[in-house]
Amino acid sequence: MTPDATFCVAGRERITIEALTDLGFVFGSPVATATTLLDTFDGQIHRAGLRLRVSKSERVELELSGHDTTPAHVTVDITPRVPADIPPGPFRSRIAALIDMRALLPQLRITSRQTIGVLRDAAGKVVAAAELHEGIHIVDHPDVTCPAATIEIREFAGYAKYTDRTVERLRAAGVDESDTDTLTLCAAAAGVDLSGFRSTASVPLDGVVEAGEGFRLVLANLATTIMANWQGTIDQTDPKFLHELRIAVRRTRVVLANAKRVLPAEILDHTRREMAWLADITSTPRDLDVYLLEWSKYTDPLGADVAPLLEPVRDLLERQRIDGHFELERCLRSERAATLMNSWQAWLTEPLAGETPPLRAGRPLGPLVAERIARAHAILLERGRLIGPDTPAAHLHDLRKDAKKLRYLMECFGSLFAKRPRKQYVKRLRALQDNLGEHQDAEVHVDMLRAVAIELDQIGTPPDTLVALGRLMERLDQQRLTARVEFAERFADYDNAAGQRALDAMLDGITQ
Repeated sequence: MTPDATFCVAGRERITIEALTDLGFVFGSPVATATTLLDTFDGQIHRAGLRLRVSKSERVELELSGHDTTPAHVTVDITPRVPADIPPGPFRSRIAALIDMRALLPQLRITSRQTIGVLRDAAGKVVAAAELHEGIHIVDHPDVTCPAATIEIREFAGYAKYTDRTVERLRAAGVDESDTDTLTLCAAAAGVDLSGFRSTASVPLDGVVEAGEGFRLVLANLATTIMANWQGTIDQTDPKFLHELRIAVRRTRVVLANAKRVLPAEILDHTRREMAWLADITSTPRDLDVYLLEWSKYTDPLGADVAPLLEPVRDLLERQRIDGHFELERCLRSERAATLMNSWQAWLTEPLAGETPPLRAGRPLGPLVAERIARAHAILLERGRLIGPDTPAAHLHDLRKDAKKLRYLMECFGSLFAKRPRKQYVKRLRALQDNLGEHQDAEVHVDMLRAVAIELDQIGTPPDTLVALGRLMERLDQQRLTARVEFAERFADYDNAAGQRALDAMLDGITQ
């Protein structure tokens, strides 16, 4: 339970206990306790206003709590990493809904001697609690000075008057009150940011700054995201690390493609080649991650009798995924990858001395970005208008890439635009992207399954499995055909006067 009041009582533990004992609190014996605060890499539990902690004393207990939240407890065998490590029930379901595919990681670990005191009313009901922590140590930061002792006062619903009386008594005793709790005090002392790492494509920008400087700020932010997700991708901590790394690489490539005559050609050309390599090695592992994560979405509609027949297919895809991640790990640990990111970050921090600024590096950022976006929009329209019912599927794939490039460009320079016009334009673009994505995903998955079918046939897979695989491919192909039929309507909703007005309204704000 998140405490309602915390007091730093180092050196005054006896006075504090006596003051609370006079109020009627009864304290037990001290117990050595280890507490681990869990959250995702991006702090999803913290952002929900909650706290998940594992306490180890006589047993291992998992607690989810927060302000205005009734605490929930469950006994566990191990410190959970994924929801499946938590016993089935509402507790697990709530955690799963909070973190999705992310892993639970230890954010902070402390040890202390914990003494619990409770206050009961005349009927014997617990109406307040006090939790004394002594000998506090931060496990991963042994040299950090943290409060030697604290006491946390906890309120029970409907009994606020008892908590208020307890807090007033400690204040009257001259005990130092803190504005936060023990775990947060320790996190602050150790420099642990409980909000986690949050990747964002956009950084604060001013349209009048020089374009060269603006592009560097955007690229530096993306490089930070790439590196923040690098080790988690290697370790396969959870699938989101590779996803975030891959998106940051894609965004980087789009910004570099629009940086001609803004950044030095020698830097630009080399980095574009290396980022293309990085994008390529992340492609197959990510595609397989997505396919396996969404496996039940594809197979469940086929019926309960069909899904088990497809297990050999899933097993083969899983082996391919493992091989793909092994190769990705090898590449990310390579000298080539280290040289790329070290030299790139160094240049973004401090460009080489004596570089001659390119022709457009000194132009105002806002108008130049507006030109680039208008051009990307025009390309999307020009190519989209050429697509008809008989146009090869590859052209729709190329159009999807055009739409992504436009979207990434807008996201990376998003702080230049007024929020409302940008939102109105992006809504139209996103609808078109969703349609193109449905078409492309279905086609990619069908192609992948065709290759799987050939391999399974060669190793003598039972006919029932191959028949079930054929049904799965038919269903995916139908999804592709449906998306193809809907394309004309989705594109027409984007390519009209209202869409042009939304673009103009968005760009007008940064060209003034």
